[in-house]
Amino acid sequence: MAEETRIEVIAGPNGDAEIYELYEDYQPLFYNIYFKGQVSETFKTLGEAYLEAGRLAGVRT
Repeated sequence: MAEETRIEVIAGPNGDAEIYELYEDYQPLFYNIYFKGQVSETFKTLGEAYLEAGRLAGVRT
């Protein structure tokens, strides 16, 4: 089972977007965004997750 660790919160006028790192033994890292009670699609890179979190929160990242 994958473990989730919150690594960043992007605050903006639309609300806070939380980026979580998903870790599972012997698997690559993945990233999810929690925004207003919903979970985003899974991202393969932290950069992609930051861009989407900024878009959701309403700020440039």
